[in-house]
Amino acid sequence: MPFEETHIDHVFIGPKYTYKVKKPVKFSFVDYSTLAKRKHFCREEVRLNRRYSPSVYLGYVPMKNSLGETFEYAVKMKTFAGGERVDKLLHKNRLSMRMVDQIAQMIADFHLKAPSIHSAGSPVQLKKIVVDTLNNIDKFGKGNLSSGQLKRIKKFLLSFLSDKHLLFLQRIKNGKIKDLHGDLHTENIFYHKKPYLLDCVEFNADLRRIDVAAEISFILMDIEFRGRPDLALELLKAYLNRTGDFKALPLLNCYKCYYSCVRGMVSGMEGKHKLAKRYLRLALKYATRKPFIIAVGGIIGSGKSILAKALSETLGFPLLRSDQIRKSLVGTRVPRAKLYSQSFNQKTYAALFNQARRILKQGQSVILDASFSKRGYREKLKALAKASGVDYVFIETVLSKKEIVQRLKKRRGDISDAGPDLLEFFIKTYELSTDIPAGKKLSLSTAGEKLKVIEQLFQKKKLLSIL
Repeated sequence: MPFEETHIDHVFIGPKYTYKVKKPVKFSFVDYSTLAKRKHFCREEVRLNRRYSPSVYLGYVPMKNSLGETFEYAVKMKTFAGGERVDKLLHKNRLSMRMVDQIAQMIADFHLKAPSIHSAGSPVQLKKIVVDTLNNIDKFGKGNLSSGQLKRIKKFLLSFLSDKHLLFLQRIKNGKIKDLHGDLHTENIFYHKKPYLLDCVEFNADLRRIDVAAEISFILMDIEFRGRPDLALELLKAYLNRTGDFKALPLLNCYKCYYSCVRGMVSGMEGKHKLAKRYLRLALKYATRKPFIIAVGGIIGSGKSILAKALSETLGFPLLRSDQIRKSLVGTRVPRAKLYSQSFNQKTYAALFNQARRILKQGQSVILDASFSKRGYREKLKALAKASGVDYVFIETVLSKKEIVQRLKKRRGDISDAGPDLLEFFIKTYELSTDIPAGKKLSLSTAGEKLKVIEQLFQKKKLLSIL
């Protein structure tokens, strides 16, 4: 009978049924030390996994000796007659985009239906879990990373929890903390005509009652770890399309880092030290990831400022507006002709890039809102990114002249002085952005409802790939 083993389980795979037996172990995050506890967690495993795979989890059964005495319990599962685990499909390059979309929709539907929990997910609780994981890495994974590298990972995770304290609390308020799977990597998803989620965390509710952003980050990280960032992007795109949870995006890198640590810890506990080292090096990569620039440009009145503001509010990155900087340089009582003169435009962009440079030096990404109407301004954007050692994406808003005129006529109380009378001048003098490489440029029509446009933006892989 085929046999598999993890750090906490023995799994016996028969032709018709699979039996999973819990080891009598006790760690900081799991306690299977007594028969009564193992029986309880067998029952819990069946109950919890039936939430999404009821046909697979058949129950739990006693294991008896020759005297009829129960000496152990096992979870009884149906053995699939066909199909394969998703990690094996990835290894064989047989996981298609269609399969990925199905997996994303299954996860999204489960997340949308799961009830919210308001007593979990606080930065204090998360800090305790993170520290416990890092302590276990130190205990079971000596030599997988240097002490300095582990300290960098720890500093990143704890600093993020502190700096984004209000964001984590807002996620609780918005009902994004739910009783989920808790161990959602590719080894726990089986594909046979459709995807099946298996083997959730039953032994520790704190590891299962998490932000939906944390859960989706886990599988994204694992797919990236297995060398398919393109499939991870597809999964994220499909998940966001189903859930609309764009405010999860600022949390993904942090959670990817944490779950890389989790997999590194588990691999170390199983004696798979080469694998543990690979996971922990990925965690270090997430922890030391550099900031980036999102530049939003286009003709006046085409919706660039609305889009830039929505990006800032969703991602939590500082927004620099050329119109605000322009006014701050000379005040409001200045003739429009001077405000938009070539010399003053150059001063405005110089100040914009100087402020952006300071923000990037602090390790923070930044959003720039300016027309970027001249090739020279865009060249300086590229120079800033290169000098700062960061990546960038240029989003160009596109709208018909008729709709721009209508929007400019309705403009009230905006800091920008650009009205309909300046439109012809802007159109005639706007230099096409052919100088921006195709891989860095994203053209977006802003016609239609604001929310639809924003949703459309967050479906663009060029943007998602930089986040």
